[in-house]
Amino acid sequence: MASSSPSTGAHSSRDVGHAGYSSNPSPVPYREQPLVYEATGDCWCACKHKGARWISWSNNNPGRRYLKCQRSRVGGCDWFKWFDEPTTPFLRQLLVDLRNTVNKLRRENTRLRGVNADLEQGIEERNNQIHALRNVLRNMAEGGVQNKKGHTGQRTRMLLIIVPLAIFLIISIKLAG
Repeated sequence: MASSSPSTGAHSSRDVGHAGYSSNPSPVPYREQPLVYEATGDCWCACKHKGARWISWSNNNPGRRYLKCQRSRVGGCDWFKWFDEPTTPFLRQLLVDLRNTVNKLRRENTRLRGVNADLEQGIEERNNQIHALRNVLRNMAEGGVQNKKGHTGQRTRMLLIIVPLAIFLIISIKLAG
């Protein structure tokens, strides 16, 4: 276990606004809760609480676990201790690159979910338009039958205007999709 050191470089992904630290959430879920570990004599803070074990995702200490007062955010002490030894420069850079890639993919996933929602809404609107046009055509076709019974030719003239327009709209929608 590493020796105690000041809290520089020990911020978790929860800390925001510090140079060299990622404000993104942890790129991987915690495999165990912060208090689920066998505490030794040096895992207790000054206010006599078992230290919570967190994972740093800073650029200087990615993936490195540390202990911190479990009540530090609500009036506890500022006790801090590294739980793991530092990693090699190669592993450090590899973890930073992987963290950044995971966060980039999360942002892209969120963006694509928004695009997908917009497209689904557009499809629904177009389906409603097609349904309305089909109803108009059905009504006009029924009106055309009545024309054979001697009604005025106004419905037929409307049919000659709207049918090509509806076909044009349907083809345009199909080509746009």
